[in-house]
Amino acid sequence: MFFTKKSSLKSARKEARALLGVAEKIFNYRGDIFSDAERARFDADVSALQNAGTPEEISSASERLSGTLTELGGTFFPQRTVPEWVELIVVAAILAIGIRAFFFQPFKIPTNSMYPTYNGMTAKVYSGEIPVPAKWAERIFRSASFYEFTAPVTGKVAVSFNKTERSGNTDIFEIMVGSEIVRLELPRDFSIDSVLLERFFPEEFAKKNLSLAERRSNVFQRFPARTIGKKLFIETGVQANAGETFLKFRIFGGDMVLVDRLSYHFSKPKVGDPFVFRTRNIPGLNNVDLYYIKRLAGTSGDTLELRGKKLFRNGELIAGAHAFERNNKPDFAGEYYGYQPFAGRGIYSAPLNPAFTVPASAYYALGDNSSNSFDSRGWGCVPADDAIGKALFILYPFSAHWGIAE
Repeated sequence: MFFTKKSSLKSARKEARALLGVAEKIFNYRGDIFSDAERARFDADVSALQNAGTPEEISSASERLSGTLTELGGTFFPQRTVPEWVELIVVAAILAIGIRAFFFQPFKIPTNSMYPTYNGMTAKVYSGEIPVPAKWAERIFRSASFYEFTAPVTGKVAVSFNKTERSGNTDIFEIMVGSEIVRLELPRDFSIDSVLLERFFPEEFAKKNLSLAERRSNVFQRFPARTIGKKLFIETGVQANAGETFLKFRIFGGDMVLVDRLSYHFSKPKVGDPFVFRTRNIPGLNNVDLYYIKRLAGTSGDTLELRGKKLFRNGELIAGAHAFERNNKPDFAGEYYGYQPFAGRGIYSAPLNPAFTVPASAYYALGDNSSNSFDSRGWGCVPADDAIGKALFILYPFSAHWGIAE
């Protein structure tokens, strides 16, 4: 009996350590988007499992934490799809050679603030049928998920760009067909803007000289709208027939990059580096301990300024990265739309117009997708000691981005 209890406790502790490891991964990748209530629940459940002593206590605490991770884990927990298992294998291969913790670390791009250099979740509308082998190839090699929605009745389509609610790992969006609502259950943190523009407002979507935010703004100005409850729906003019699949698209998973953790111990980050840093000492991010990736735009003493949509460093057009050059052209075909004084979450505290000088022992971080990036303009500079490493290689998915990181 003694040995049975001892064995049971050892097994429970082993399973608890594995679950706490998953919790740490989820927090590193997704903790920045937790609400205050979600963060409090997450912290409480992790602490309860860490402090559990008996097999019964560990089992109960593990069950509670598992439920929380299922709701907050996004695509990281539980592992269910083929792309996620491929991603797991890629990470396992790095772990197997014993260098992850000391030299390199895989990092999943969580948002599109660095688009189009790096992808968060992106989407593409399609029509017709995609053969099953082609679908499986895209699932495996491009981390694709497929979504199709059918019209419940015949009628005109009206769309809303804002999610209605959040349920566990999904965000709920709504589309009106006639007087009926079609619910779209999509991955948490996915932005539906490009899908709705491409499918229902193709003329606006085709205006590649405008950023996605500008094209969306044009839709709100040009097309009639109606309010249902507290939700604004934009009339598309598109007719859908009962029983037909009126919306098809696929979502591609975000890039996983390999980060060099070693070099910054011997040399300072350079302007232009795609660098990963910890946020724990950034007051503008509430000192939450996460990892972000941005483009290093300025070091101590540098003066940054926007003139029009061009970014200047110390009085000259900024150099050091292709993304700088493409945004300063700008390169509409490549989807670099220039630098914006304001973006993302409203008016930033340091909009770079007028100029801003980077303080001592700090770095200024900008997203390549300037019109949709919450960065140093909003939350301030990165303490120099919190720079972790430079992005080296895009590991997965196996898209056009695969290879050396820019």
